[in-house]
Amino acid sequence: MKIEFSKIKNLEKIEFLGDLKYFNNQKNISTIKEYKEVKANISLERADNITIIKYDIDAKLRVYSTLSGEEFDYPLHVVETLYYTENKELESEDVFFIEEGYINLEDEIYSLIITSIPLILHKKGEKYPKGENYRVISEDELNEDDGSGFSPFDKLKDLDL
Repeated sequence: MKIEFSKIKNLEKIEFLGDLKYFNNQKNISTIKEYKEVKANISLERADNITIIKYDIDAKLRVYSTLSGEEFDYPLHVVETLYYTENKELESEDVFFIEEGYINLEDEIYSLIITSIPLILHKKGEKYPKGENYRVISEDELNEDDGSGFSPFDKLKDLDL
């Protein structure tokens, strides 16, 4: 769904129900197996040469655990406000310049979803793998400060390898 900036009135609201074929054809994220549902409430507003779009996205994803590789359902909620302009001079770190005069909502929502997925993704209660002569240490365990002021790698010296 393309939104042309010039056609946005004072304040518009759109309910978006994602085309799952579009989302499921995007195969560049290895932790996502399937998009089961993508819904969004979107508010569009014009302020001079700036278009303000507020995204409130709910997605239900079928993902792979980064610990075990097992599949599980993962609900994701994303709330984000983005600023766009057609005026190159107004472009900044917070305002995106859009030369074409429109944005594709599917592309924007897809980008917001994939950038909101945690790097470590696992089922509730799933344990880090361990076996004979090894165990995986979580980042939290590695970064625990024991007050000694030494490197976090000092924790590895106590492992029996």
